[in-house]
Amino acid sequence: MFDVLVTRVMVDEAMAALADAATVDVYEGPPEAIPRDEFLKRAKDKDGLLTMLSERVDAELLDAAGPRLKVVANHAVGYDNIDVDEC
Repeated sequence: MFDVLVTRVMVDEAMAALADAATVDVYEGPPEAIPRDEFLKRAKDKDGLLTMLSERVDAELLDAAGPRLKVVANHAVGYDNIDVDEC
């Protein structure tokens, strides 16, 4: 089974689909972005990340996640928060 970090609770249908396919770690704090230090810590050893526009995906995060990371998905319009070259 895949381990996935989701940085914001999504609609019930999406959360159920994720739960059927993976072990899901969901940030359920305030509706703003997950705090950066918590994001770095919780990304460690995940197979996938489902982020929002408010989360920066860069070399620091990818290094913190480690070699298991296979997928970075972004639930947003655009991908300005993702360093595509680093990915």
